[in-house]
Amino acid sequence: MERPGPERVLDFLAVPTLRVEEGTARVLFANAAARALPFLLEASGQSTLLDREGTPLFPGQHPVERAARGEPLEGVPFRWETPEGHRTFVVHARLDRSCSPGVVTMTFQEVTQWSRAEEDLLRALGSRDTFLSVASHELKTPITVLQLVLERLQRGARREASFSGSHLAERLEPALRQVRRLGVLVQNLLDVSRARNNRFVLVCERFELGGLMRELCERFSEQARQVGSELTMEDCPRMEVHWDRLRVEQAVSNLITNAIKYGAGGLISIRLEQKDRQVFLRVEDRGIGVPEGDRERIFHPFERAASGHRTESLGLGLYIVREIARAHGGTVELAGRDGGGSCFTLCLPLEVAGMPNG
Repeated sequence: MERPGPERVLDFLAVPTLRVEEGTARVLFANAAARALPFLLEASGQSTLLDREGTPLFPGQHPVERAARGEPLEGVPFRWETPEGHRTFVVHARLDRSCSPGVVTMTFQEVTQWSRAEEDLLRALGSRDTFLSVASHELKTPITVLQLVLERLQRGARREASFSGSHLAERLEPALRQVRRLGVLVQNLLDVSRARNNRFVLVCERFELGGLMRELCERFSEQARQVGSELTMEDCPRMEVHWDRLRVEQAVSNLITNAIKYGAGGLISIRLEQKDRQVFLRVEDRGIGVPEGDRERIFHPFERAASGHRTESLGLGLYIVREIARAHGGTVELAGRDGGGSCFTLCLPLEVAGMPNG
């Protein structure tokens, strides 16, 4: 039987369109686009439909049933769960009571792409707000310490005629520590800017990598001991590389400080291996580990793993490690460790030309 003229036109629309009977929700017409969406034609409860927040819709909350009851639906969003992921739709419904029983015409506009873009934007805004909060704290703390030290020095100089150089040097040491801390914070922010604008320039030189690793291990040993960890160099063969020494030192330092921060006072080990002209540098800890779903995200700027471990951090260290690795034509990867903890592997080619990143 040939369909009425309006329905023949609706059948060619790309937007899924449905016409149902008021009261019963009996489907009177479904265009080709609607027939491609099983949840529109199945009985209630056979498909997984969710509201915008991800809460399952109970029987009777299906958009078709709601429209058939006469509920006004204007731009109401819902999600359809599929094996490939969720899809988001916005439904509009119009009830026509010029005939009996009335007929509800419904359209289902897919907005999955826009919905995901909105989710990404909200996540980015959340990361920005967290960054601003943490950055304000991180910058304010050393500035406050500097101010207190300088005010003490000023008062001492005014009161004590015999204010000696040794007193001055002793009181300036906390100020110098905070200046160095500020320098690291500013350098990290500059590095993020350079990486995002493809201006990470390498200044490569030939050096012995094992010596640098032993030097870093010794440098951070005391910091590790302060939190109950032991930092060990398990494998450290002599190895000549052609890299940007300062950048690689920065990357490995970030990995070690990350292990100290999240290592839960356990053993931290560093391993060095060369295979097929590739160098593998591993930093392992026995700490809280990183959930599998967070292992890619934590390499993004201003991100930290949702581990429940309270720490103040700009969330830039691992992002900078990744960008330094990329600038050298290498990678950095994170894997879980048997028995708990994390293993970061920095993989770089043995020889790298000093060229701009990108």
